[in-house]
Amino acid sequence: MFTLHTKSVIHMLRTLLLLIVCSFLCFNAIASSTYYASSFGDNNMADESSKLTEALQVPGASCINFSSLSIPTIILSATFPSLLMAQLKWSSNDPTMPGTFFVERQEASAAVWEQLAQVAYNGLLEYNDTISYPYCTSTQLYYRIRFEATDPANDAFSNYVDEFLFDQTFPNDVQNIIVSINSDSYPVIKWDRLLDDDIAAYEIRRWNGSIWSFLIKLPSGSDTYTDIQADSTCDRSYSYRIIAIDKCDRESAPINSEQSQRTVTLNLPHIDECERLAELSWSSYTDMPGGLGGYKIFRRINYGLPIEVITIPPSATTTYSDAYQFENGQNYTYYIQAYSNSGSAISTSCQQTRLYSGSDVPDSVYITKVSVINDRDVRIDFHSSPGSTVKKMILERSDNGGISFTAIDSLSVLGDFVPEDYYMTDITADVHSQSYSYRLVAYDYCGTTKVYSNIPRTIFLQCSSTQTENSVDWNFYETWIKDVEGYKVYRTVEGQTTIDSSYLLSTINNYTDPLLGVDPTKKVCYWVVAAEKPGNPYLNDATSVSNICCIIKGATFYMPNAFRPGGINSRLRPVVTFVDPQSFTMTIVNRWGQQLFETTDIVNGWDGLIDGQLAPPGLYAYLITYKSVGGQDYIKRGTVFVLR
Repeated sequence: MFTLHTKSVIHMLRTLLLLIVCSFLCFNAIASSTYYASSFGDNNMADESSKLTEALQVPGASCINFSSLSIPTIILSATFPSLLMAQLKWSSNDPTMPGTFFVERQEASAAVWEQLAQVAYNGLLEYNDTISYPYCTSTQLYYRIRFEATDPANDAFSNYVDEFLFDQTFPNDVQNIIVSINSDSYPVIKWDRLLDDDIAAYEIRRWNGSIWSFLIKLPSGSDTYTDIQADSTCDRSYSYRIIAIDKCDRESAPINSEQSQRTVTLNLPHIDECERLAELSWSSYTDMPGGLGGYKIFRRINYGLPIEVITIPPSATTTYSDAYQFENGQNYTYYIQAYSNSGSAISTSCQQTRLYSGSDVPDSVYITKVSVINDRDVRIDFHSSPGSTVKKMILERSDNGGISFTAIDSLSVLGDFVPEDYYMTDITADVHSQSYSYRLVAYDYCGTTKVYSNIPRTIFLQCSSTQTENSVDWNFYETWIKDVEGYKVYRTVEGQTTIDSSYLLSTINNYTDPLLGVDPTKKVCYWVVAAEKPGNPYLNDATSVSNICCIIKGATFYMPNAFRPGGINSRLRPVVTFVDPQSFTMTIVNRWGQQLFETTDIVNGWDGLIDGQLAPPGLYAYLITYKSVGGQDYIKRGTVFVLR
């Protein structure tokens, strides 16, 4: 709603009366204007009368110049959605008059107009005023538009509109809330302080199992709180919400939502002396600002610096088994850090410390050989001593030459010990991509890791080919007690063994096969066997087999770019090797895409004739499809020039 007040009516009547007076009274306008001004009791009216007088006294003027008196008429209207906003719109009877509109507001009980905004005369004549503090209760507010023209003689005011409005806007939600456990085992809550000038305080609330109970109200400049009332933070998780309170005592939304921040609780039973594992589990962190990036696990020994053990993706698990080489009498402290996707937000769990007490271990573990079996898996044979001491054996593999190892398998015998001479199999290895190093870790009857084996390395064989010969090379086997006696190369052609070389020297790791008497279109495969020198006390005559590497000759293809029918190069045909002639097709088209010729005869090709006539000289296109002898499909496109 809006109301035309007395002053607004006076302004409109004033303009109308001035126009009437100026139309009929030229030289008596000063007296008439003064009369009207005094009649309305408005000082502004007297000012305009003075301006009118000056206009009438222009030398040589016989009557009023109406172009200098075009004071605009401004009509203001408003709507008030939900009594929390004034949506103002206005118009002028002279929209081309240059100047600036000022949106002004006045409280009913005040005498001062507050300027809200400026709008250019050629701009969008609208403004929305959302009511905020200090109007916490319903207050009558007036609005008007004041126009300051480029020519001050044309300054004007709109009518007034008013309504009882009040602040109904809730403060923004508190963002980037993080809860963490400090070194004193107290939860610490941090958040981004809201910069809105109407924020009065923050309320910290904690879930007590049934309701969000009030903890404390902090001033608006706060962004951190330590909950010293919380206890046993390693035994339970605490959830918190932070509520922003504005100066009108309105609360932000999260108190009514499902969003909250919860401390990470780390659970760590004693480090089992038999399993020799630290089994960690923790509560997941919810509503991490920017999304949860994952968890980091840290370990500290006694009073040393913490070391990051592993990083775990957010969706993977909230448990981890640390198979560290725990030593008797040492204190091990763990804690978890949840981190955001950007890494800027971190929540730390409580710290758990455990004293480790272990047991004795076997004397030695020796890997007698590692060998590729069935061209697929790797078998690791080993010997441990003394007997009946190894309760569990862990197989570790290195993919980077023994720099770092990862446990890939374990071996234990229910109710018994691992045999002295036994083996394990790595079924996850890709024996055709690289060489692998292996290590065994022995556990006694309690599973205490103390004894590591030697680190042997598999033989990885690679092969290559030219038109006349094949070559194979491999890495040296590592490592036997008695070293490598030599290497023997084996070859098959289409599955039939055709050669096995005499042992090559242990310093040689390559072999060139001249392919004498071998059909080059056949599949040729190779593998290498290494042999240890005699005298190894754990396993005599040990051998290690490599992967198998096969060669199938690929097709070669050459096509001339010109030929002369009837000449020396009288037929168009490709020069190929290792191509299946039964798969050959060649199509000839002209430059308009019309098919002129097609053949499956790889020997004769195209003789340059079209329907029995020599093709006109010029450029032609061809499309050739074929297969290699190994069954690989090929497509060749190109152009050829026919000469005369």
